[in-house]
Amino acid sequence: MTDELQAEAALREDRRAQLPLALGGMLIPLFFVAMFAVCIIGAYHKPHPDGIKVGVVGPPRVTAALSAGVAKDAGSAFDISQEATVAQAAHKVRQRDLNAAFVPSPSPKRPATLIVASANGRIVATAAEGLAREVAAAQGAQIEVREVRPLPSGDEIGLGIFMFMVVCTICGYITPTVLETVAPALQPSRRYPIIAVTSLLVSTLAYLIGGLGYGTYTGSFGTLLAFVGIGALYTFTIGLGTRLFQVLLGPPGIFGSLAIFVFLNIPSLGATYTSQVLAPFWQFLNHFWIGAAAVNAQRSILYFDGQGIGTDLIRILIWTAGIVVLLLLPVSRRLECRRERSISPRALSSPATSGRDFKRFSRNRDRLGSA
Repeated sequence: MTDELQAEAALREDRRAQLPLALGGMLIPLFFVAMFAVCIIGAYHKPHPDGIKVGVVGPPRVTAALSAGVAKDAGSAFDISQEATVAQAAHKVRQRDLNAAFVPSPSPKRPATLIVASANGRIVATAAEGLAREVAAAQGAQIEVREVRPLPSGDEIGLGIFMFMVVCTICGYITPTVLETVAPALQPSRRYPIIAVTSLLVSTLAYLIGGLGYGTYTGSFGTLLAFVGIGALYTFTIGLGTRLFQVLLGPPGIFGSLAIFVFLNIPSLGATYTSQVLAPFWQFLNHFWIGAAAVNAQRSILYFDGQGIGTDLIRILIWTAGIVVLLLLPVSRRLECRRERSISPRALSSPATSGRDFKRFSRNRDRLGSA
């Protein structure tokens, strides 16, 4: 009888403790919606064109006045330069040294030409086209658009890389979160390989569905292998970073990992909204944040023959190495071991004991519920 009274008292105490825990847990969705609105909706609700590089093609003596007039009217949204020949301008657009190049019409009867690379940013190409149409209309001419790096037919509006990165980001965050929930005492020698293998599977599956299924990601076998590899490395790094916050902060670490790897990361990706149309704060983060480096690498792999991928890969590896170093610090190792030891496996090692405890808990729960 005494045991039952003690069990009833423990059950009441446990129930009283649940309400503060539940209310505290509700801070997570509130934090999520507030940060989502401020960061992601705030970043994407309106483009902020700044420094879109457009070349005006033709001999300087012919195009100087036009270039000066366009630069004055366009303001800071566009960075106007002069290019001597069409071939030179097209090469620069193809190499991402220019976002677009405008070839004026020699007469109103002939159309002007705009050279763009939509693969380097559909919104930027559209903004440059709008400017070119205004200039051509002032000359009484039509405009023809010439693509030198088009998007694939399965990704005509340029969302492919953005959605791939969102999937990798969310899965990179979810993997260590689920492991900490279902297997909190899992040893590091097993935890980190699981995160690594899952990261590779996530990137591969995202490509198989989006690439083979919908034609969003296309290229040679080597191109697609590199694409999947960068995605896996990025996802693994997000997973390691999330685990770092778990080790250092425990349950409150969810706020830190969400802030760093979701709410500061996704708005600064520069995928659909490339850096030239991001607001100043997000444009600043785009220079060094891990997601932006991965997006630039993926874009280089898929559309620009790997040009410039070395710099972006180094940036990703710096993030990965930095997180690994922090996880290997003695203080991190001690905290991780302490958290593992704090979760006793003895309650799971004795089925008989567990069965008796469950029956006693259920009996007292029903009694209190009927009361």
